[in-house]
Amino acid sequence: MSFKLTEEQLMIQSMVRDLARTEFAPGAIKRDQNKEFPLDNLKKLGELGLLGMMVPPEYGGSGADTVSYTLALAEVAYACAATAVVMSVHNSIVCESILHHGSEDQKKRYLNRLAAGEFLGAFALTEPNAGSDPVRQTTKAVRDGDGYILNGTKRFITTAKNDYCDG
Repeated sequence: MSFKLTEEQLMIQSMVRDLARTEFAPGAIKRDQNKEFPLDNLKKLGELGLLGMMVPPEYGGSGADTVSYTLALAEVAYACAATAVVMSVHNSIVCESILHHGSEDQKKRYLNRLAAGEFLGAFALTEPNAGSDPVRQTTKAVRDGDGYILNGTKRFITTAKNDYCDG
């Protein structure tokens, strides 16, 4: 078994390293201090196909492998932790969940726009009496005809309040 990075993986790592260190790092401390959402960084990631890295091309993604995604995420995290958190939630939790558990209709409706960075995914885990312990959560999804009714309270939703999405 070879643990050597492929040419494509090295190219992705180098490209994202240059981007993150020249464009994301310079403003990272100021954004953190001012509690600013890294909107411009995310738009750039979307333009470059980095918000749908492991999404297959048929759904508008880059179709990259997990190693390429991890290398890209590490380079973004080195330069700006806030941007890396959003990139990680968007790619790993949102896109991957829809890809592996969504209906074909959901994949077609959402993955193209998520991969292009037109939509930004959010993640709701933390609850007032459970923290981020999924075993203690009380939010429930109850089937209602063709849909579901969600009942519960969330304390913190990663990327939920931002001006990024148009829909």
